Amino acid sequence: MERTVLLMIERQKKYLLQCQLPSGTFRMSPHSPSINPYFTNLALLALVSCGELSAVKNHLDWYLAHVSADGFVNDYRLEDGKEIDTGKADSEDSYHATYFTLLAAYLTESGDIPWCIRNRDVLRTLLSALLSLQQPDGLTWAKRRWKVKYLMDNCEAYKGLADAAFLFGEIGEKEAARLAHEGALACRRGIAATYDPKRKTFAVYDRYYPRWTKWYPDATSQAFPVLYGIIPPQSGEAIQLYDQLTASFPCFDTFRTGDLYPWMIMGEFARLMGDEERVRRMVNTAADLYIFGPRAKYWLIHEAARFLRLLD
Repeated sequence: MERTVLLMIERQKKYLLQCQLPSGTFRMSPHSPSINPYFTNLALLALVSCGELSAVKNHLDWYLAHVSADGFVNDYRLEDGKEIDTGKADSEDSYHATYFTLLAAYLTESGDIPWCIRNRDVLRTLLSALLSLQQPDGLTWAKRRWKVKYLMDNCEAYKGLADAAFLFGEIGEKEAARLAHEGALACRRGIAATYDPKRKTFAVYDRYYPRWTKWYPDATSQAFPVLYGIIPPQSGEAIQLYDQLTASFPCFDTFRTGDLYPWMIMGEFARLMGDEERVRRMVNTAADLYIFGPRAKYWLIHEAARFLRLLD
């Protein structure tokens, strides 16, 4: 691997670790007051790959210590060095789903079965909370009080439930593993049912289909069924979705989308579709525009993590 790439990997790994707080969780950037467990779950997948398992474990502990009486986790905000519960979360389905995905990655890398056994009761609580959001069509509501079935959330829910089935199986929790597995299959069927062959797209949420002139959530959402394994990248549906994305936003790899946030996840979509030229452009432009450039304040932990994965 080139020296410049190795240096960039170390720089971004250091950036992520600088965001860790004494409590074990992470802020959104080194000077941000915001603590978002969902984005932290996504970001720490890169630290698992980097072997920073102690840092990841500390966040896993923090998350379980902050499960509320009703079984969910809120966002927090730093005020005078104290972590203050905001009383709300951007979503409830994706928070627990991405936690299970992070935990499964941590378990695979560390083999830390004893940790999972010690925490199995609260892990079952998370599973019950996530499944309580799942509706008869297999799709999850974003929140108990926000009864919308988002495509992006549900792709994460599918993966999270599948990962929950794996980890419960690893610790001998057969009933929890069965429930998670059945939930994952139902969620996958529900997502597949939102695909409209005439429009050649998935519903962004409920029965709303994307306008390809709108970056988020319309265009970005269409990457998620490929990213999360609902459809394979070599399928006709995936190829059509990627072709439509590149036709509608031909310069997304240089961040000309109308959105100041980088959306490095779209580089992962490009990689899955075999478009390494766009991946290279996205990585190089991200360094110039975000890491060392004028949009630095929009460079948050989950973006840095996906950047790391694209360098791999």
